[in-house]
Amino acid sequence: MPMLAGLLAAALVLAPQTPAADVPAISERVWAKPDHFWYRRTVPGGHLWLTVDAKHGAKSPLFDHQRLAIELNLRTGYDYTPLTLPFADPAARFAVKYDGANAYIQEGAMAVEFVLDGRQWRCELQIKWDWNKVPPTDYECLPRGQAGTAPAAVAAGTAANPLVSPDGALEAFVENHNVAVRPAGGGAATVLTTDGTNGDAYDSGSLRWSGDSRTLSACRLNAAIWQSDGVSGNVEKLIVARTLPAGR
Repeated sequence: MPMLAGLLAAALVLAPQTPAADVPAISERVWAKPDHFWYRRTVPGGHLWLTVDAKHGAKSPLFDHQRLAIELNLRTGYDYTPLTLPFADPAARFAVKYDGANAYIQEGAMAVEFVLDGRQWRCELQIKWDWNKVPPTDYECLPRGQAGTAPAAVAAGTAANPLVSPDGALEAFVENHNVAVRPAGGGAATVLTTDGTNGDAYDSGSLRWSGDSRTLSACRLNAAIWQSDGVSGNVEKLIVARTLPAGR
């Protein structure tokens, strides 16, 4: 996206990076699909949302920030810019969904959901193009009623919240940058990997059990993926995907 890349480049040149104290420079990684994760990056003037296709090693903006800002401004009457979209505040409860309807996308079109002014909103990001709008867009944002109370989110795949195998016998988690399994409910852990390090660690969100509970897939991610300023590019060499025997 040349426009977004140019906007980011200008921001990096014109101002130092000074993120707010209560907003991390890089958010946690969220695996919205088994082979895709997204994260938020703080930049001068606001935030960018980026996504990584771990299967193909491709990094790109999660959505067209300019197009989404225009659509939200039309719907809300606010004056958002590509870097000031209202999703960074934890109270917005921003989420990425792949359950939208599009006849040309078999796995479900992408959408984002969030809370704004006490209302639940959803933006469909892959609908049929509306050529009557100026500029034309395939984005549509609509309110969906009052926002309810959301349960506290707990990261899955950690020792405190492990990923239980389909047969209920084992639970998997990442600890000390490596993948481990243990009997469901607790017990001695078996470490399945030893190559994870602080800057090149297995990501708990990438853990997936096979249907027969005999193997576990996991991705080791190099921190250079999100620490670099680039908004797009090939990061295949920074991702290692492994299928691990569960040790039965």
